[in-house]
Amino acid sequence: MRKLYLIILIGILWAFGLAEGRAQHQVVTGRLVLSGEQEKEEVLSYANVAVLGLPDSLLVKDTSSDKDGKFSLAFQRKPRTEYVLKASFTGCVPLTVALHSDLDTLNLGTLRMRDDALRLSEVVVTAPLKAIEQKGDTTIYNVNAYPTPEGSYLEALVRRIPGLSYDPKTLEMKFNGYPIQEITVNGKDFFKGNKEVVLENLPVRFISQLKVYDKPTEQEKKTGMKSNEKNYVLDLKTKREFEGSLLANAEAGYGTHKRRDLNGRVMRFKESGDNFMVNARSTNRNFTSADEDNILNSVNLSASKKVKEGLDLSGNFNYTYNRNGSQSGTYNEQYLSDGNQYALAENDRLGKSQNINGYMNLNWDITKRTSLTFSARGSYADNRSQSESRTATFNARPEADTKTPFAHIEEIDKATWINDNRQQSSSQNKNTDYDLRLEVVQKIGEKDDFLSFDLNHTYRKGTQHDYTLASIDYYQLQDAWGGDSAYYQNQYRHTPQSSMNDEAHIAYTHAFNKKNRIQLSYGLEREYEKLDGATFDLSPFEGEQPVLGTLPEGYETGEVDSLHTRSHSRTLRHNLSLRYNYTDEAWGVVASLGMNPQRRSIEQSTGEHCADTVARSVEWHSQLSLSYQKEGSFLVLSYSGNTSQPRLEDMVAPTDYSSPLYIRRSNPHLRPSYRHSVYATFSNFQKGISTSLSWNQTFNSVTRATLYNKETGGRETMPVNINGNWGIMGNGAYDKRVKQFHFMLRASGGYNRNVSLINEDASRNVNSRSVTGAVSLSSNIRLAYLPAWGNIDLTGGWNFYQSKNSLQGRNTYTRNYTCGVESSVNLPLHFVVSSDANYTYRSGTGMGGADNNEVLWNLKVSWKFLKEKRGELSVYWADILSQRKSFTRYASATAFSERYEEQLRGYVMFSFAYRFERMK
Repeated sequence: MRKLYLIILIGILWAFGLAEGRAQHQVVTGRLVLSGEQEKEEVLSYANVAVLGLPDSLLVKDTSSDKDGKFSLAFQRKPRTEYVLKASFTGCVPLTVALHSDLDTLNLGTLRMRDDALRLSEVVVTAPLKAIEQKGDTTIYNVNAYPTPEGSYLEALVRRIPGLSYDPKTLEMKFNGYPIQEITVNGKDFFKGNKEVVLENLPVRFISQLKVYDKPTEQEKKTGMKSNEKNYVLDLKTKREFEGSLLANAEAGYGTHKRRDLNGRVMRFKESGDNFMVNARSTNRNFTSADEDNILNSVNLSASKKVKEGLDLSGNFNYTYNRNGSQSGTYNEQYLSDGNQYALAENDRLGKSQNINGYMNLNWDITKRTSLTFSARGSYADNRSQSESRTATFNARPEADTKTPFAHIEEIDKATWINDNRQQSSSQNKNTDYDLRLEVVQKIGEKDDFLSFDLNHTYRKGTQHDYTLASIDYYQLQDAWGGDSAYYQNQYRHTPQSSMNDEAHIAYTHAFNKKNRIQLSYGLEREYEKLDGATFDLSPFEGEQPVLGTLPEGYETGEVDSLHTRSHSRTLRHNLSLRYNYTDEAWGVVASLGMNPQRRSIEQSTGEHCADTVARSVEWHSQLSLSYQKEGSFLVLSYSGNTSQPRLEDMVAPTDYSSPLYIRRSNPHLRPSYRHSVYATFSNFQKGISTSLSWNQTFNSVTRATLYNKETGGRETMPVNINGNWGIMGNGAYDKRVKQFHFMLRASGGYNRNVSLINEDASRNVNSRSVTGAVSLSSNIRLAYLPAWGNIDLTGGWNFYQSKNSLQGRNTYTRNYTCGVESSVNLPLHFVVSSDANYTYRSGTGMGGADNNEVLWNLKVSWKFLKEKRGELSVYWADILSQRKSFTRYASATAFSERYEEQLRGYVMFSFAYRFERMK
């Protein structure tokens, strides 16, 4: 029946598209030059060229001439409609040409535009500059309409533009709530993965326009099969006078608490797309944890080049070294049907990581009918960590502070103790992976029919070394002598693993007309995963004082056979899909149905327990989406539903006893899950309004049921199917700019219902439902005054989170109120003073007193000097009042927890920066 409904739907939409009438596809070409008496005519590069429909002069299609003044513009010519071509260029009289011919290709030849005769040196004509232009789904911002302080970088410009936002802490950049995936320069790929570099270091005076648009994939551009998934890109158009300029700057800063910041970069842009950037930095300026030795070292290289017409090459290389140490305290409450379980923990952790990664991308239009895309990615990571922790579990709520959970531990009644776990751990994880992808698109016949072929190969290999030195005291268990029971562990675990994925995919796209397309595709995918883990008991080899992270001679004889794990899994999957696409100037419809027959096999053993099984199954994926876009308004309504099979490891894996406090079992009776969701969004970018609503529900959701042991405080888990998990989320925003004032209001709210199964008696019948309902509400407001000499921003926010659990009726809530002011003022003698202050008030269950609140006040004073003010001296005082805190809460279906991490309180940094620019 589903197939019948799909066929009927496609037939209706196809008939609807055909009823629109057949429009003629016409291509208009020509060349623009400046009319004059010169021996060599001056070409007009990058002039605006548009086709208008009469009698209302409605914009049908527009483009720009290339560097040789040539243009080519394709549009749909409707019957009984007259069209004109209009060309405009700064300093020239606009040119209008009637398009009477209905030929498929209309060559207008050389068009000469007259120089504007009004060139009186004493006459200045001024007119208001249009700040925002909307051309189809592209939003264009004219930079000169948004004055910024002298010497500002792109980040300062973004904060002045309605609809755009950038958070330097999370490095997230958004357009009307949608994430911006990448930044391009003059339409060419650049700065992938390095958005913060260009935002914080590219001078505003180099940029003439910003464009934000939904960038289609290469296959979408070629086949016309579009989706309603947004892939927003920010494109920077550089000013012509800075074509080929070289930018370089360096900065060195040092301060109290070992704060330092050393960075330097070189950038160059060309309108043709030949760009490169080199950036190096060593800094701990943005670290807030209390460890003063934390550091981030990085080197980034990006480049793009237009090799020839139709052949573009881009790539980057990145190296990072990160040292991050932290000290934290945690309080945790496990929901049980007969009295909850409570835990206190403190952890001192140090992590070090090195990562090398890079990518290369090639786009080649081999002919007008054939295109090829090749990409290669690779990375190497070496991650190491050490930690020392203590966790204590109780059967009654302990009176303790999360900041210092064990400060008064001796005052807690020993009768309420369940266990006390002291542990040292060390791990090293090395991973290498690469990904190769080839895509070829071939146009078939004279219609817009395409055949596309994809080939993808992915390989990953890793090795993990884990050392654990732990001692556990059990206060509810007695040993043979009647005292408290104890457990000691000194283990080393070695886990090499690898995986490989190969996929071949072919798709045929048929265009019934320009609006209606259908695509049939088939893919064959093969996955292979291998893991071989060995565990060694080092306690017989240790001396008087065991050393963590070292292997004694002959340690191999200490292998624990019962913990040796081997796992080989293979998957062969067929990917079949049928997709329909309807697109016109306003409406869009996407309907798809996918089927994935698959064969999965796994061979797994833990000690003497073995599992070997083969499973055959089919997964289904469906989507129906409707979109409407006109005059700046955008509406989407969509539904999606997907089935998913349980993991074979969850069904047949042998029981894992490697940790006495956390035993994992499998469940051979798991059933497939089905998740479906509804999503709706509406936005009008010109009016600054956006809103969205989403709902999801999962049937037969896989969750881990938990059996608690009251005597040891340990837990035993197994995967089970459960119903009742669903969630709903909505948000809205209003963004408006009036002259030099910018107002922004955002609000969101949601409810999530999570269900789990628990038990804590010896019956092992895991049947107590733990249901947690969580409500989250938030709102943020911002009012900014943005004159040319600086900015003054007033902000306010409110966040509310409440969770209620069904077992004990436990109701916890948290409220955070924030307000702040941020300002930057350009003073005489080239001084700049910047300051930001934020007050946070926290209240909620178990929270009270001034210790939970904070005032963060930062101040920076800088002075620009030397030739062309290329030098800058600055002093930055962070957290002047020394009140920074990190306090978070979380609730799930089984537990409530809160965490506090020690923070660095206040530092002062002095810096010197110098910029160098070489014009072409």
